[in-house]
Amino acid sequence: MDYILLTPGPTPLPPSVYKAMSEPILHHRTSEFGEQFQQVLADLKLVYRTKGDVLMMTASGTGSMESTVV
Repeated sequence: MDYILLTPGPTPLPPSVYKAMSEPILHHRTSEFGEQFQQVLADLKLVYRTKGDVLMMTASGTGSMESTVV
């Protein structure tokens, strides 16, 4: 049985993670990034079982909560 360690690192990683990390990153201004971003938003709607808009914020949880008040 494989175990997932949920402890602070360093922890061993499977080879598939190293392979994924070696891929070139997408620049945030490319059309491919935009397509992937839209797909992630659509997938998050499924995860949260909502038809409403899903927002991703570059903030802490506290920052996101505060932005709902402003």
